[in-house]
Amino acid sequence: MSKLVLIVCAIAITIVTLPLNIQTVHGLTICEIATNEVKPCLQYLWAPPQARPPPDCCSGLDKVNRSAKTFEERRDICMCLSIEAAITGADQYKFTNLPKFCGIKLFAPIGPKFDCNSIKV
Repeated sequence: MSKLVLIVCAIAITIVTLPLNIQTVHGLTICEIATNEVKPCLQYLWAPPQARPPPDCCSGLDKVNRSAKTFEERRDICMCLSIEAAITGADQYKFTNLPKFCGIKLFAPIGPKFDCNSIKV
């Protein structure tokens, strides 16, 4: 009998915590989602200084900006994009000023020198 109670409890705990597991999995992919949305910006970031970001770059950045609602989402996207800026070899001036060039007020500055843990919601 006690084995049956233990199995029922294990199943109940699994069912109750299932939504939490889905959120955790979703949280792990927010970086991937953000980088996919701003992929069109790469050609601009490597282009000559006089180049301007293409419309699909700006719309992707705007989509990322509007989708980040919580502190955790904003922090994770900030960290992800800052790391991307560092490892892609992109022009740091253009990367940092990308929101300005797109006419978007981003929730936080982008770049390796910004502390993503200081973001306000």
